[in-house]
Amino acid sequence: MPYSSSINEQVYRIDIGEQSQQREITIDGTTYKIDWRFIAPLAADAKGQVPAGGRYSLLLAGKSYEIFARLLTKPGEDGSQAYEIHFAGQRFEVTVEDEREKALAGSVKSAHDAGEARVRAPMPGLVIGVPVEVGASVARGQTVVVLEAMKMENDLAAPKAGTIKEIKVSRGQTVNQGDVLVIISGEQL
Repeated sequence: MPYSSSINEQVYRIDIGEQSQQREITIDGTTYKIDWRFIAPLAADAKGQVPAGGRYSLLLAGKSYEIFARLLTKPGEDGSQAYEIHFAGQRFEVTVEDEREKALAGSVKSAHDAGEARVRAPMPGLVIGVPVEVGASVARGQTVVVLEAMKMENDLAAPKAGTIKEIKVSRGQTVNQGDVLVIISGEQL
């Protein structure tokens, strides 16, 4: 899957290829063989939630590196995410954008006439979590549905602050692309 990644205003095109531990990646046309392994998750916060990221082991060109990665921001409207990366003794802030995230961002369509936002499935998939309830207040960018598609977990975020008006899916349900999953009323927090 192709990504666009920016570090210090320098943009790189990255293709990660297969979704396996040992693989080839291509960065701006140069191919590298890597071995990428998850070591440990990040610590849970005060609410018991574990943020995205963790410690990883990377074998690149015969050298072993330990990588720390932590998600800094939820997906923005443009489908990008920012990460803090510690690699070879240096800290980087990396912005990553991929086609799947762009599709997710584009899947959220508002019903302007009713002041509601509808979160739609960007692709066929399996609902593996609905971390909200009807009547709950949500912030813009808060995860309202977790959808598994193409062997990847996708957090679908609230496009605006408001109240959950209706949840049209449940855990374990299969959905089609474009199906309405959650309706959020337009009241601001």
